This record gives sequence, structure tokens and C-alpha cells, in this order.
Amino acid sequence: MSGRSQAAADAPKKAPVSIGLLLFCYALLGPGCAINAVFVALAIPATAPYGMTGLLFAAAIGMVLGILPATWLARRIAEGLHDD
Repeated sequence: MSGRSQAAADAPKKAPVSIGLLLFCYALLGPGCAINAVFVALAIPATAPYGMTGLLFAAAIGMVLGILPATWLARRIAEGLHDD
């Protein structure tokens, strides 16, 4: 157990991701995830009674979930930019 804490203490500190890069990645991945969520909602027959409201709700959920891949991509890009 102490070996793990020692390895975590020896790890180099990572530079924070700039807000501009994070917003750029979210601008790319947010709408993409929203479109995918709408396609999933269209493929599920049980969502048909909800109509356009259901599609907009699915898109909103997709936009929120788009934050996760956007932060991952921003971190990977930032690591590549700071790689020596």
C-alpha cells in the first residue's frame, strides 16, 4: 500500500489544461455527442411518444455528456504539447 503512495508522490506534476483548449475540444465534441444521443433516441421505439421534446431532451443530455470526452481530449492534447 505504501508503494502506491510513494509512486504517486514521485509522479511529475501535470500542468493545468488551458481554458481555451478545453472550450475548443468541447465545441468539437459537445455537438457530436448531442447528435449521437438524438440518433440513439430515434432508434429506441419507446421514445416515440415524447416527440420533439424527447429529442431535445436527448440532445441536452448528449451535450452534457460531451464534457467527458472533451476533457479527456484536452488533457491528451495538453500532454502532447508539453511533452519534451
